[in-house]
Amino acid sequence: MKKLTISFFLGFLTFSIIGSVAAFLFYLPEFAALHNAYPSAVNENPEPVSGTLLGIIQLIVLVVLMDKLKIDSIKNGAVLGAVFSGLLWLMIDLQMVSLTSIFNYDFLVVDVVISTVLGLIGGAVIAWSQKKYS
Repeated sequence: MKKLTISFFLGFLTFSIIGSVAAFLFYLPEFAALHNAYPSAVNENPEPVSGTLLGIIQLIVLVVLMDKLKIDSIKNGAVLGAVFSGLLWLMIDLQMVSLTSIFNYDFLVVDVVISTVLGLIGGAVIAWSQKKYS
């Protein structure tokens, strides 16, 4: 249990730091433009509770998945994190593109790349911590 808690905490820090950089460089300007184009459909600022919960759920699944699959090398953690996060957000973004005229494939590509890189780094950190604290 100790290794899962520490892995979650370190993963949360990693995802928070990298996610904050991505938010300031891409997401916040993108959502501001979407809000200007669709003010009744897109919030001016993202609602933080649902976004935080979504990130925590994704992180819990990744930590538990790595533990159950016994992934404890940095390389394998990075690969699993990248594939898991990239595919998760590809599915979510494809759904958004198919249901709305707000999101497009340009946004999808950038979001999936950012999510994949975030998962790669986060997965490496989680795998390292699970090995170190097991």
